[in-house]
Amino acid sequence: MNRSVKHLRRPRRIDRPTMRRLAIDEDGAAYTISYVMVIPLYALLICMIIESVLMMTAKLGTVYAAFAAVRTATVWSSATTWEKAEKKAKLAATKAMTPFASGTQGGIEKAANAEAISYEAAYHVYAKKPISDKFLLNKYGYAQEHVKVQIDGPPTDATAPITAKVTYEFPFNVPGIARLFGKRGADGKMYFPITSEATLDNEAPQDGRKTIGIGYGILE
Repeated sequence: MNRSVKHLRRPRRIDRPTMRRLAIDEDGAAYTISYVMVIPLYALLICMIIESVLMMTAKLGTVYAAFAAVRTATVWSSATTWEKAEKKAKLAATKAMTPFASGTQGGIEKAANAEAISYEAAYHVYAKKPISDKFLLNKYGYAQEHVKVQIDGPPTDATAPITAKVTYEFPFNVPGIARLFGKRGADGKMYFPITSEATLDNEAPQDGRKTIGIGYGILE
């Protein structure tokens, strides 16, 4: 008796992909080119958005720094010499701008002075979760170097308002964005100057006297 033998068809062997096949295969190449062309522009756009947000944060800092500078100048303009009042206004703007300043661009070598040490000590007294001393001094040193304060004066009389103009050199973290929007500074690096102004009335005695019932004389 003849037996019918059924020949089962062997399943088709699926070849595993190899690096050689991946290199010579052109399937999907038309779709890949468009992605490759768009990704650099998309990355540049994302970096631009990040830098813009950092600029807006720094702008808030310059507004506060300008107020701190002009407030200091109005108080000290009649209590000491105008040169010392300008130095105190500059110091006030530096301290006000430090939280908004860059802590990654260097600057710790500029912060080796008594003002930076006193700022660091006060920071540790009030900060609940303090950052590292190196990062803090980097921020202070950068603000000290890149915050410019301009105050026209001395005031002509006790009723003349005082205006302070604070300019902060914003550093870029992305070289491509720096080339598009930055301006070259005195050190050859690219910055974006952010400027704010504030005006307050002079706090000098209105009758021209140096005392107002208390020891209001020339101070250091």
